Amino acid sequence: MVFSGNVVARGLGFLFPIVLAHALAKDDFGTVYFFIGTGFFVGELVLAGFPTAMTRFIAAEGSRQAWLSSALAGGLPLLLVSVVLGELVAAAADAPRGLMWMVICGLTIDAYYFALLRGLRSFKLLAGYRVSANLAQLALLLAAIAAGLDSTATAVAIYSFVYLVPIAVIEVLRSPIRRTLRGAVRPDRPHLRRLARFALPALVSGCAYAALVQGDVLFVKLLAPEDLADYAAARSLAQPMLLVPYAIAIVMLPAVASAGEGRRWGMLARALRVTALIGALLTGAYFAGASLLVRLVLPADFTETADILPLLAAGLAGIGLCSVLAQWWMGIGRPGPPALALTVGAAVAIGLQYLLTPAHGGVGAAAAVAGGIGAALLTLGAATARGRLLERQGEPVASA
Repeated sequence: MVFSGNVVARGLGFLFPIVLAHALAKDDFGTVYFFIGTGFFVGELVLAGFPTAMTRFIAAEGSRQAWLSSALAGGLPLLLVSVVLGELVAAAADAPRGLMWMVICGLTIDAYYFALLRGLRSFKLLAGYRVSANLAQLALLLAAIAAGLDSTATAVAIYSFVYLVPIAVIEVLRSPIRRTLRGAVRPDRPHLRRLARFALPALVSGCAYAALVQGDVLFVKLLAPEDLADYAAARSLAQPMLLVPYAIAIVMLPAVASAGEGRRWGMLARALRVTALIGALLTGAYFAGASLLVRLVLPADFTETADILPLLAAGLAGIGLCSVLAQWWMGIGRPGPPALALTVGAAVAIGLQYLLTPAHGGVGAAAAVAGGIGAALLTLGAATARGRLLERQGEPVASA
């Protein structure tokens, strides 16, 4: 169910940057994608920690009102810090002022609502939420183009606040927020402390993950700005690589959290087999058909995109495996190993960005992403193998 909804949602989301590339000047397209990618990167301060922790505890323990209200209270200061930091980063990159806050606030709304539906295991609503958000996003963009309102600011605003449309519809029809907060339970210190203990390593994981798969846009903007639009287009076209692993990862955390210990390793093995097979097949397809795909869907002046796309596809195949492994560890209540692995990967990727991007542009940035993801996958894979060995020796996986 989640995979089918994810395919439709990602398909609609795949059309958004393509339409945008045809509607805006090439440099303006690159600027919009800079805000999207960097908004995710900076916004991970609020997007990754408390929403992820809330999902895990709602799925595993109930007490929904207390977990939701405490997670909202814990995330508010981080939202303020993210907004300030985002505007500073935009200024340092010589990007238009006053747009980054919209992306961060919109993504925060989406992160908390998505986390609530995921923790409640309302997968039908979750799929409908994603599909309707991306459908509304595309419809609003087409309407803006038809009305002559297509601009960088309009595209950023549509991307940022489109989530309010499906949230309003779902709340009228099903009311998951109102039902969860029924009884007006206020935030309390015990719940906030437990969330914070889980949220801190989850936050480290999220920020490191963002440095791997979103920070590259910022590095291209700073180190090879002439390649920004081509790199942004390649990032957009490579998104189908994440269809299967993201669908599995969405279900993995709450499913593992509520499953017995005997089922968890089998769930992981099946997920990894499917993710690895699909990733290998799609990577081969991108290497074989990148030039044709770019010629079919992008304007003629995106000349470097086809060179960047295969390397990005290979890197995203690796991040798909990392995502499945990370969500499994978080599902068993151990966010530490993913935090360590993704931090190692982010450090490698950042070092490679400074080494490769100034000389090789977008191709160098894609190679840096692939190298960092490879380091993260090796680290997390080693921790998982050690955990499996300890479990077979009769020790709990928590020792890994």
